[in-house]
Amino acid sequence: MGPRAFLIWLLITMTMVILATFVVLDKPTANFDPISREPVFSDLRKSPDSVSKIEIKSRFGSFSIERSDGTWKTPDKFGYRVDESNVRRLVISLSDMRYIERKTSRPDRFSRLEVEDIDGDDSESAYVRMTNSQGKVLAESIIGRPSARFIDGAVSGNYIREPGSNNVWLVSGIASVQTRLVPWLHGNIVSLSAEKIKRVVLSGPDGKITLVRESPKKEELILEKTNSKTQLDGEKVGSIKRAMADINLEDVKPKKDFILSPNARVAKFLTFSGISITAKLQKSEEQNWVIFSAEYEKDKSHTKEVEDSSLKKVEEINMRVKDWVYWIPSKDFEILTYKLKDIIKETKDKSS
Repeated sequence: MGPRAFLIWLLITMTMVILATFVVLDKPTANFDPISREPVFSDLRKSPDSVSKIEIKSRFGSFSIERSDGTWKTPDKFGYRVDESNVRRLVISLSDMRYIERKTSRPDRFSRLEVEDIDGDDSESAYVRMTNSQGKVLAESIIGRPSARFIDGAVSGNYIREPGSNNVWLVSGIASVQTRLVPWLHGNIVSLSAEKIKRVVLSGPDGKITLVRESPKKEELILEKTNSKTQLDGEKVGSIKRAMADINLEDVKPKKDFILSPNARVAKFLTFSGISITAKLQKSEEQNWVIFSAEYEKDKSHTKEVEDSSLKKVEEINMRVKDWVYWIPSKDFEILTYKLKDIIKETKDKSS
Protein backbone atom coordinates (compact mmCIF):
# COMPACT_ATOMS: atom_id res chain seq x y z
CA MET A 1 0.00 0.00 0.00
CA GLY A 2 1.46 3.34 -1.10
CA PRO A 3 1.64 6.42 1.14
CA ARG A 4 -1.25 8.12 -0.68
CA ALA A 5 -3.53 5.07 -0.39
CA PHE A 6 -2.63 4.65 3.29
CA LEU A 7 -3.44 8.30 3.99
CA ILE A 8 -6.84 7.99 2.29
CA TRP A 9 -7.58 4.80 4.27
CA LEU A 10 -6.57 6.52 7.52
CA LEU A 11 -8.83 9.53 6.82
CA ILE A 12 -11.78 7.28 6.01
CA THR A 13 -11.24 5.24 9.20
CA MET A 14 -11.01 8.33 11.40
CA THR A 15 -14.16 9.76 9.82
CA MET A 16 -16.08 6.54 10.50
CA VAL A 17 -14.88 6.46 14.12
CA ILE A 18 -15.98 10.06 14.68
CA LEU A 19 -19.38 9.45 13.09
CA ALA A 20 -19.88 6.28 15.13
CA THR A 21 -19.01 8.17 18.30
CA PHE A 22 -21.63 10.84 17.60
CA VAL A 23 -24.22 8.17 16.85
CA VAL A 24 -23.52 6.42 20.16
CA LEU A 25 -23.51 9.63 22.15
CA ASP A 26 -26.69 10.83 20.49
CA LYS A 27 -28.51 7.54 21.04
CA PRO A 28 -30.43 7.46 24.35
CA THR A 29 -29.33 4.82 26.83
CA ALA A 30 -31.65 2.00 27.81
CA ASN A 31 -34.57 3.34 29.79
CA PHE A 32 -33.66 2.40 33.33
CA ASP A 33 -35.64 5.25 34.84
CA PRO A 34 -37.49 3.51 37.73
CA ILE A 35 -40.18 6.19 37.81
CA SER A 36 -41.46 5.34 34.33
CA ARG A 37 -41.46 1.59 34.81
CA GLU A 38 -44.16 -0.73 36.10
CA PRO A 39 -44.17 -1.47 39.83
CA VAL A 40 -43.35 -5.07 40.68
CA PHE A 41 -45.98 -5.23 43.42
CA SER A 42 -48.68 -2.76 42.37
CA ASP A 43 -51.14 -3.73 45.15
CA LEU A 44 -48.46 -3.22 47.79
CA ARG A 45 -47.44 0.09 46.28
CA LYS A 46 -51.04 1.33 46.36
CA SER A 47 -51.52 0.39 50.00
CA PRO A 48 -48.29 -0.35 51.92
CA ASP A 49 -49.96 0.41 55.25
CA SER A 50 -52.47 -2.39 54.74
CA VAL A 51 -49.84 -5.12 55.26
CA SER A 52 -50.84 -7.15 58.31
CA LYS A 53 -48.71 -10.26 57.92
CA ILE A 54 -45.22 -11.00 56.60
CA GLU A 55 -43.91 -14.52 56.04
CA ILE A 56 -40.21 -15.16 55.53
CA LYS A 57 -38.63 -18.47 54.56
CA SER A 58 -35.03 -19.47 53.90
CA ARG A 59 -32.72 -22.42 54.40
CA PHE A 60 -32.52 -21.36 58.06
CA GLY A 61 -36.25 -21.96 58.57
CA SER A 62 -39.44 -19.94 58.44
CA PHE A 63 -41.26 -17.44 60.64
CA SER A 64 -44.03 -14.89 60.41
CA ILE A 65 -44.61 -11.37 61.68
CA GLU A 66 -48.14 -10.12 62.34
CA ARG A 67 -49.73 -6.82 63.22
CA SER A 68 -52.18 -6.87 66.09
CA ASP A 69 -53.79 -3.79 67.66
CA GLY A 70 -51.31 -1.61 65.81
CA THR A 71 -48.25 -3.50 67.11
CA TRP A 72 -46.06 -5.92 65.17
CA LYS A 73 -45.41 -9.22 66.94
CA THR A 74 -44.26 -12.72 66.04
CA PRO A 75 -46.18 -15.87 67.01
CA ASP A 76 -42.92 -17.79 66.59
CA LYS A 77 -41.53 -16.10 69.73
CA PHE A 78 -44.59 -16.30 71.95
CA GLY A 79 -46.06 -13.07 70.56
CA TYR A 80 -43.00 -11.00 71.39
CA ARG A 81 -42.82 -7.50 69.95
CA VAL A 82 -40.99 -6.89 66.66
CA ASP A 83 -38.95 -3.81 65.79
CA GLU A 84 -41.35 -1.82 63.60
CA SER A 85 -38.54 0.05 61.83
CA ASN A 86 -37.33 -3.25 60.32
CA VAL A 87 -40.85 -4.05 59.13
CA ARG A 88 -41.28 -0.60 57.62
CA ARG A 89 -37.95 -0.81 55.83
CA LEU A 90 -38.81 -4.11 54.15
CA VAL A 91 -42.34 -3.03 53.17
CA ILE A 92 -41.06 0.20 51.62
CA SER A 93 -38.23 -1.50 49.76
CA LEU A 94 -40.63 -3.97 48.10
CA SER A 95 -43.31 -1.38 47.38
CA ASP A 96 -40.72 0.81 45.62
CA MET A 97 -39.47 -1.96 43.32
CA ARG A 98 -39.97 -1.48 39.58
CA TYR A 99 -39.12 -3.81 36.70
CA ILE A 100 -35.88 -3.06 34.87
CA GLU A 101 -35.24 -6.08 32.67
CA ARG A 102 -35.81 -9.80 32.45
CA LYS A 103 -32.85 -12.02 33.31
CA THR A 104 -31.95 -15.67 32.85
CA SER A 105 -34.67 -18.32 32.97
CA ARG A 106 -32.17 -21.16 33.35
CA PRO A 107 -32.38 -22.79 36.80
CA ASP A 108 -28.69 -23.76 36.67
CA ARG A 109 -27.84 -20.05 36.74
CA PHE A 110 -30.22 -19.03 39.53
CA SER A 111 -27.59 -19.49 42.23
CA ARG A 112 -25.41 -16.82 40.63
CA LEU A 113 -28.16 -14.30 41.27
CA GLU A 114 -29.13 -15.96 44.58
CA VAL A 115 -32.70 -16.60 43.43
CA GLU A 116 -32.51 -20.38 43.71
CA ASP A 117 -35.05 -22.43 45.67
CA ILE A 118 -34.77 -21.78 49.42
CA ASP A 119 -34.50 -25.45 50.42
CA GLY A 120 -30.96 -25.95 49.10
CA ASP A 121 -28.19 -26.47 51.66
CA ASP A 122 -26.25 -23.51 50.28
CA SER A 123 -29.20 -21.40 49.22
CA GLU A 124 -28.81 -17.65 49.79
CA SER A 125 -32.29 -16.67 48.65
CA ALA A 126 -35.19 -15.50 50.80
CA TYR A 127 -38.89 -16.04 50.18
CA VAL A 128 -41.11 -13.14 51.24
CA ARG A 129 -44.89 -12.99 51.25
CA MET A 130 -46.98 -10.04 52.43
CA THR A 131 -50.74 -10.14 52.93
CA ASN A 132 -53.42 -7.80 54.26
CA SER A 133 -55.97 -8.51 56.99
CA GLN A 134 -58.29 -10.20 54.47
CA GLY A 135 -55.54 -12.57 53.37
CA LYS A 136 -55.00 -10.91 50.00
CA VAL A 137 -51.44 -11.30 48.73
CA LEU A 138 -49.86 -7.89 48.25
CA ALA A 139 -46.36 -9.11 47.46
CA GLU A 140 -44.71 -12.48 47.00
CA SER A 141 -41.22 -13.07 45.71
CA ILE A 142 -37.94 -14.90 46.02
CA ILE A 143 -35.43 -12.18 46.82
CA GLY A 144 -31.90 -12.58 45.50
CA ARG A 145 -28.76 -10.53 45.74
CA PRO A 146 -28.33 -6.85 44.90
CA SER A 147 -27.11 -6.08 41.40
CA ALA A 148 -23.49 -5.01 41.02
CA ARG A 149 -24.44 -2.92 38.03
CA PHE A 150 -25.53 0.68 38.45
CA ILE A 151 -28.64 2.03 36.82
CA ASP A 152 -28.20 5.53 35.37
CA GLY A 153 -24.92 5.65 37.24
CA ALA A 154 -26.62 6.02 40.61
CA VAL A 155 -29.34 3.58 41.61
CA SER A 156 -28.52 -0.05 42.25
CA GLY A 157 -30.97 -2.89 41.71
CA ASN A 158 -31.94 -6.29 43.04
CA TYR A 159 -32.57 -9.70 41.47
CA ILE A 160 -35.87 -11.39 42.22
CA ARG A 161 -37.75 -14.46 40.97
CA GLU A 162 -41.46 -15.08 40.79
CA PRO A 163 -42.23 -18.09 43.05
CA GLY A 164 -43.12 -21.27 41.21
CA SER A 165 -41.66 -20.02 37.94
CA ASN A 166 -38.39 -19.36 36.12
CA ASN A 167 -39.16 -15.67 35.69
CA VAL A 168 -36.16 -13.76 37.00
CA TRP A 169 -35.96 -9.98 36.97
CA LEU A 170 -33.59 -7.17 37.69
CA VAL A 171 -35.62 -4.58 39.58
CA SER A 172 -34.88 -1.14 40.96
CA GLY A 173 -34.20 -0.76 44.65
CA ILE A 174 -32.56 -3.09 47.14
CA ALA A 175 -34.34 -5.38 49.59
CA SER A 176 -32.25 -6.65 52.46
CA VAL A 177 -34.15 -9.54 54.01
CA GLN A 178 -33.08 -10.71 57.47
CA THR A 179 -33.67 -14.47 57.42
CA ARG A 180 -33.12 -15.01 61.16
CA LEU A 181 -35.94 -14.17 63.55
CA VAL A 182 -34.05 -12.77 66.57
CA PRO A 183 -32.69 -9.68 64.75
CA TRP A 184 -36.32 -8.77 63.98
CA LEU A 185 -37.22 -8.64 67.67
CA HIS A 186 -37.41 -5.39 69.58
CA GLY A 187 -33.91 -5.73 70.98
CA ASN A 188 -33.39 -2.91 73.46
CA ILE A 189 -34.50 -4.07 76.90
CA VAL A 190 -33.34 -1.33 79.25
CA SER A 191 -31.30 1.79 78.75
CA LEU A 192 -29.86 3.73 81.68
CA SER A 193 -27.21 6.31 80.85
CA ALA A 194 -23.96 5.75 82.74
CA GLU A 195 -23.94 9.43 83.78
CA LYS A 196 -27.21 8.93 85.66
CA ILE A 197 -26.10 5.98 87.82
CA LYS A 198 -26.05 6.76 91.56
CA ARG A 199 -25.59 3.32 93.12
CA VAL A 200 -24.93 -0.24 91.99
CA VAL A 201 -25.35 -3.32 94.18
CA LEU A 202 -24.11 -6.68 92.90
CA SER A 203 -25.01 -9.57 95.16
CA GLY A 204 -25.18 -13.34 95.41
CA PRO A 205 -24.91 -16.19 97.91
CA ASP A 206 -21.26 -15.25 98.50
CA GLY A 207 -21.98 -11.65 99.52
CA LYS A 208 -22.41 -8.29 97.84
CA ILE A 209 -20.56 -5.21 96.71
CA THR A 210 -21.99 -1.71 96.71
CA LEU A 211 -20.59 0.98 94.46
CA VAL A 212 -21.74 4.60 94.80
CA ARG A 213 -21.34 8.10 93.40
CA GLU A 214 -21.80 10.89 95.90
CA SER A 215 -23.14 13.29 93.24
CA PRO A 216 -23.59 13.51 89.46
CA LYS A 217 -20.42 15.63 89.38
CA LYS A 218 -18.38 12.68 90.63
CA GLU A 219 -17.43 10.58 87.62
CA GLU A 220 -16.26 7.32 89.18
CA LEU A 221 -18.09 4.75 91.23
CA ILE A 222 -16.37 3.89 94.51
CA LEU A 223 -16.92 1.27 97.17
CA GLU A 224 -19.52 2.40 99.69
CA LYS A 225 -17.36 1.21 102.57
CA THR A 226 -13.92 2.36 101.61
CA ASN A 227 -10.94 0.22 102.48
CA SER A 228 -7.72 2.14 101.97
CA LYS A 229 -5.94 -1.08 100.98
CA THR A 230 -8.51 -1.88 98.30
CA GLN A 231 -7.76 -0.51 94.84
CA LEU A 232 -10.40 -1.02 92.22
CA ASP A 233 -9.80 -1.78 88.57
CA GLY A 234 -11.02 1.44 86.95
CA GLU A 235 -11.77 -0.21 83.62
CA LYS A 236 -13.96 -2.90 85.16
CA VAL A 237 -15.76 -0.45 87.45
CA GLY A 238 -16.38 1.73 84.41
CA SER A 239 -17.89 -1.25 82.58
CA ILE A 240 -20.27 -1.78 85.53
CA LYS A 241 -21.31 1.87 85.36
CA ARG A 242 -22.11 1.47 81.65
CA ALA A 243 -23.67 -2.00 81.97
CA MET A 244 -27.30 -0.83 81.80
CA ALA A 245 -26.74 1.74 79.06
CA ASP A 246 -27.72 -0.56 76.22
CA ILE A 247 -28.64 -4.17 76.92
CA ASN A 248 -29.93 -6.13 73.94
CA LEU A 249 -31.32 -9.63 73.77
CA GLU A 250 -30.08 -12.76 72.06
CA ASP A 251 -33.33 -14.60 72.70
CA VAL A 252 -36.46 -14.39 74.81
CA LYS A 253 -39.09 -16.61 76.38
CA PRO A 254 -42.09 -16.20 78.73
CA LYS A 255 -41.20 -15.62 82.36
CA LYS A 256 -43.96 -18.00 83.46
CA ASP A 257 -42.03 -20.88 81.86
CA PHE A 258 -38.77 -20.05 83.64
CA ILE A 259 -37.78 -21.33 87.09
CA LEU A 260 -35.50 -18.85 88.86
CA SER A 261 -33.11 -20.35 91.39
CA PRO A 262 -33.06 -18.86 94.90
CA ASN A 263 -29.29 -18.63 94.43
CA ALA A 264 -29.58 -16.40 91.38
CA ARG A 265 -27.27 -13.40 91.37
CA VAL A 266 -28.82 -9.94 91.54
CA ALA A 267 -27.68 -6.62 90.08
CA LYS A 268 -29.50 -3.47 91.17
CA PHE A 269 -28.93 -0.07 89.57
CA LEU A 270 -30.29 3.21 90.98
CA THR A 271 -30.23 6.56 89.18
CA PHE A 272 -30.14 10.01 90.75
CA SER A 273 -33.74 10.48 89.59
CA GLY A 274 -34.89 7.43 91.59
CA ILE A 275 -35.27 4.88 88.80
CA SER A 276 -34.24 1.51 90.16
CA ILE A 277 -33.75 -1.50 87.91
CA THR A 278 -33.19 -4.98 89.28
CA ALA A 279 -31.73 -7.78 87.19
CA LYS A 280 -31.94 -11.35 88.45
CA LEU A 281 -29.37 -13.43 86.60
CA GLN A 282 -29.05 -17.15 86.08
CA LYS A 283 -27.04 -19.32 83.73
CA SER A 284 -29.02 -22.23 82.33
CA GLU A 285 -27.72 -24.70 79.74
CA GLU A 286 -24.89 -22.31 78.80
CA GLN A 287 -27.40 -19.53 78.22
CA ASN A 288 -27.36 -16.30 80.21
CA TRP A 289 -30.90 -15.51 81.33
CA VAL A 290 -32.07 -12.35 83.09
CA ILE A 291 -35.34 -11.17 84.61
CA PHE A 292 -35.74 -7.41 84.85
CA SER A 293 -38.00 -5.25 86.97
CA ALA A 294 -38.16 -1.54 87.78
CA GLU A 295 -39.38 0.62 90.64
CA TYR A 296 -39.18 4.20 91.83
CA GLU A 297 -37.20 5.12 94.96
CA LYS A 298 -38.31 8.53 96.19
CA ASP A 299 -35.72 10.97 97.47
CA LYS A 300 -36.36 14.25 99.27
CA SER A 301 -34.28 16.04 96.65
CA HIS A 302 -36.67 15.00 93.85
CA THR A 303 -39.02 17.62 92.50
CA LYS A 304 -42.57 16.76 91.45
CA GLU A 305 -41.44 16.93 87.83
CA VAL A 306 -38.59 14.47 88.44
CA GLU A 307 -40.88 12.12 90.35
CA ASP A 308 -43.54 12.12 87.64
CA SER A 309 -40.97 11.56 84.89
CA SER A 310 -39.34 8.69 86.79
CA LEU A 311 -42.65 7.02 87.57
CA LYS A 312 -43.56 7.18 83.88
CA LYS A 313 -40.20 5.66 82.92
CA VAL A 314 -40.61 2.87 85.49
CA GLU A 315 -44.07 2.05 84.16
CA GLU A 316 -42.77 1.90 80.58
CA ILE A 317 -39.94 -0.45 81.56
CA ASN A 318 -42.20 -2.79 83.51
CA MET A 319 -44.75 -2.93 80.71
CA ARG A 320 -41.95 -4.01 78.38
CA VAL A 321 -40.21 -6.58 80.60
CA LYS A 322 -42.80 -7.90 83.05
CA ASP A 323 -43.74 -11.04 81.10
CA TRP A 324 -40.31 -12.02 79.77
CA VAL A 325 -36.98 -13.55 80.60
CA TYR A 326 -34.11 -12.51 78.36
CA TRP A 327 -31.01 -14.25 77.11
CA ILE A 328 -28.36 -11.52 77.06
CA PRO A 329 -24.81 -11.49 75.61
CA SER A 330 -22.11 -13.22 77.65
CA LYS A 331 -20.13 -10.03 78.17
CA ASP A 332 -23.10 -8.21 79.70
CA PHE A 333 -23.87 -11.20 81.92
CA GLU A 334 -20.27 -11.37 83.08
CA ILE A 335 -20.22 -7.70 84.10
CA LEU A 336 -23.54 -7.90 85.94
CA THR A 337 -22.30 -10.89 87.96
CA TYR A 338 -18.91 -9.48 88.99
CA LYS A 339 -17.74 -10.33 92.50
CA LEU A 340 -15.46 -8.12 94.57
CA LYS A 341 -12.40 -10.14 93.64
CA ASP A 342 -13.18 -9.51 89.96
CA ILE A 343 -12.92 -5.71 90.23
CA ILE A 344 -9.95 -5.40 92.60
CA LYS A 345 -6.86 -4.10 90.89
CA GLU A 346 -3.93 -6.46 90.96
CA THR A 347 -0.90 -4.91 92.68
CA LYS A 348 2.66 -6.15 92.82
CA ASP A 349 4.07 -7.06 96.19
CA LYS A 350 6.87 -4.54 96.83
CA SER A 351 8.61 -6.96 99.19
CA SER A 352 9.11 -9.49 96.43
